[in-house]
Amino acid sequence: MKLLITGYPPFDEFPTNSTHQLIESMKAKLPDELEGLRKSLAFEIIDFDNDDSAAQQRTMLESYHRVMSAVSPDMCLFCGQAARRPMVTLETLAINSFKGEMIDPEGPPAYWATLPDQLALVAKLRAAMIPSKLSHHAGTHLCNHILYTALHSAKRQQSEVKAGFLHLPMTTAQVIEGNDYLPSVPLSMMRAALTISIQHLLAS
Repeated sequence: MKLLITGYPPFDEFPTNSTHQLIESMKAKLPDELEGLRKSLAFEIIDFDNDDSAAQQRTMLESYHRVMSAVSPDMCLFCGQAARRPMVTLETLAINSFKGEMIDPEGPPAYWATLPDQLALVAKLRAAMIPSKLSHHAGTHLCNHILYTALHSAKRQQSEVKAGFLHLPMTTAQVIEGNDYLPSVPLSMMRAALTISIQHLLAS
């Protein structure tokens, strides 16, 4: 079993991205609880050009396909920053929309995420005192786009690759550095949330 975990670089008005910080942190120092799973894990950043919507979409897809080809995962946990959400949110749904345009005019309106037992995962996170819940709307930007793309690709290719998405707040350090009044959690809590998520997914 190979699990791919991804994050995004900074975007819009934010000079840093919590998921970029999280992925780099996990690559630099894997939690002790995951050492035995190291060979099953791949941590990657999905790059994109932030110039305009067309460039964002094109370059994100190029990066996504490069990573998928290099890793050949059995399961994908994509991560993205949701700056105004006060907790970790696990997305249940991806819709066929990117900033008002259809991702694939021939694709279905939506797909359910295919990660195993997401409700149980949220329960584990909450039991560890990590604020979290299920979310039924991943937005209409790159976070939703990558999840829809992965699920749509799996359907078209009759692949058994599972995919889901984890939205994370900003880190406390990001808020202190200049994003006042936005909710945040410490990077250490994000590492704990990702550790629990990985353990859950690889045990399922």
